[in-house]
Amino acid sequence: SPLVRIAIIKEISSKCWGGCGEKGTLLHCWWEYTLVQPLWRTVWRFLKKIKIELPYDPAVLLLGIYLEETLI
Repeated sequence: SPLVRIAIIKEISSKCWGGCGEKGTLLHCWWEYTLVQPLWRTVWRFLKKIKIELPYDPAVLLLGIYLEETLI
């Protein structure tokens, strides 16, 4: 019903699910959140190890956007 829907919408928070207090945007939760930073550093180290040089940028992985001169 509409009243239940309104009650649910009011309870939804825009804060990060991890409890850091930041606004829980996709970019924050997927890239900036402190618990995911070690994961991305490990991914970039692995890519460098296999001779793939990508800029340390969330757009590269999230959108597949990278410069043409990037070594892949």
